[in-house]
Amino acid sequence: MSRVASGQSFLPRDPILAVVKIIVLLAMLMLAVPILSLVYTSLTGEDGFTLSNFALVTEHPQFWPAMGNTAIVGFGTVIVMIFFTVPLAWIYSRTDLPVKNLMLAFITINVAIPSFLVAMGYIFIFNPTNGVFNELWRLVVGERQTPFNVYSIGWIFFLQGVALSSPAFFMMVPTFQGIDSSLEEAAAANGVNRWKAALYIVLPLASPAILAVACYYFIIAIEIFDYAGMLGTPVRTYVAATLLYAFIHDGSGLPRYAEGASLGLMMAVAAFLLALAYLWSVRKADRFVVLTGKRKEQTPIKLTRSGRRLAWGFIGTYFLIGTGVPLLMLIWASGLPFLQVPSWSALQNWNFQAYINVLPMVPELLKNNFILMLVVPTIGVTLAACMAWVGTRFKTRLRKGIDITVMVAVAVPSIVGALGFLFFGLSVNSHVAIYGTIWLIAIAMAARYLTWANRTVTGAMMQLHPEIEEAGLVSGVRKGRSFVSIVLPNVARSLLISWFWLALLSLRELTIPIMLSRRGTDVFATAIWGLNTSGITDEAAALSVILACLILLLVVVFHLISTKWVVQK
Repeated sequence: MSRVASGQSFLPRDPILAVVKIIVLLAMLMLAVPILSLVYTSLTGEDGFTLSNFALVTEHPQFWPAMGNTAIVGFGTVIVMIFFTVPLAWIYSRTDLPVKNLMLAFITINVAIPSFLVAMGYIFIFNPTNGVFNELWRLVVGERQTPFNVYSIGWIFFLQGVALSSPAFFMMVPTFQGIDSSLEEAAAANGVNRWKAALYIVLPLASPAILAVACYYFIIAIEIFDYAGMLGTPVRTYVAATLLYAFIHDGSGLPRYAEGASLGLMMAVAAFLLALAYLWSVRKADRFVVLTGKRKEQTPIKLTRSGRRLAWGFIGTYFLIGTGVPLLMLIWASGLPFLQVPSWSALQNWNFQAYINVLPMVPELLKNNFILMLVVPTIGVTLAACMAWVGTRFKTRLRKGIDITVMVAVAVPSIVGALGFLFFGLSVNSHVAIYGTIWLIAIAMAARYLTWANRTVTGAMMQLHPEIEEAGLVSGVRKGRSFVSIVLPNVARSLLISWFWLALLSLRELTIPIMLSRRGTDVFATAIWGLNTSGITDEAAALSVILACLILLLVVVFHLISTKWVVQK
């Protein structure tokens, strides 16, 4: 019987491969939706094509001040980040500091705790009206003029720099670990002590990588909404991200969608140009390669007792500034109806009433967050795995399309992508009632985190030699079957790690839910934002403590699972 007669000609030769390609095309469409939505909305007026929306944005009285503030926040954040990141990475990579696992735990906690919780903690401490420290200052010094005002550009970029130091640390550590210690030993043989060698040899060799990290996090710094939203919006000090939010959520009038889309498109173009600068700096780093296959085992610097104290003092200070102090402040504020200076009488009045008040909100918030924690990482990792496989194994136009789409998507700020999906939800709502639902939030978040998961999974697949699949192909195993049976099991650990981090990010995300959530789709982040802006500080703090406990519990559970995985492997 012929293939036609049997009906096999109507079946794809490799059905799994066909499904993978469809998934990849779907992923590229998800990444393209925000930009396409912004382009259409910003260039469309009542009479068709127009550029007047861009003129309205640039003529807005807050536009140029916001651009100046954005630049200040970007550069200030990078300076603070480098101040903390470089010493932390050097201490971890180049010294014999004991109990480095504790240091790593501190830094991981700093990554896990949401930025808006840290910002809220500092509001409770340095609020010029009733902040605990400022109230204490008035009591002790007797002056009404307080030394700190948390609602300022300086505090925004300082706290952002501290927050970004933790993820930047994980990018910098491999660089310091890769520099051959024989260079320092040669310097020591010529009478140069290890501290000077670190300053004049290690640091210059690491400078291209530091520049690349600085460029990358400058892009992140100018798009972060959390700190600017919490610390700048109350006093109408805008950056680009918060000005865009004000266009859409203007309490004094109708949303200005066209102007918001125009500003969003301008932000995306600026971020794309900065991304090109980042790629240029990464290529420059190749000129400073000092790692060879013959490099011997690193010889760590032996710290003296005073050196260890200094190192742990720096690490402890960083942890307290980044996480410890604001979390303690949230716990304190959650048990009091109004902020009070810590004292014995205030401690006696501390109670759980705020926790009881927010308890009715928790089931719905848990349900919505649970949906996001399941749907977002599952979609993101599935799409990323297919994109990474096609991108590393096929030399086709589809591969080039993936590279271009991912590069453009990386440059789209989170709030801009959320705005694009908002327009998408509005445009298709008459056909698919997705606007104002938790599913639109899930799709937008999955698209946002897809680029991160794609980078992680792509790195794992590049380490898996294609010869394994080629051997299966010679044995008659189709490419699609080898992807499912050979490739995925070998990169399962990377997929698990990516799934966990996407679940964690979906739990701590504020920007996308605050742009897309409506009644019935609130998550912990938006509920905390709403309570805080309404002045219900004790309930906002109580809900924040609950969220922080959930995040820390998730981190511990994943640590136990991943540790068991490693042991079994």
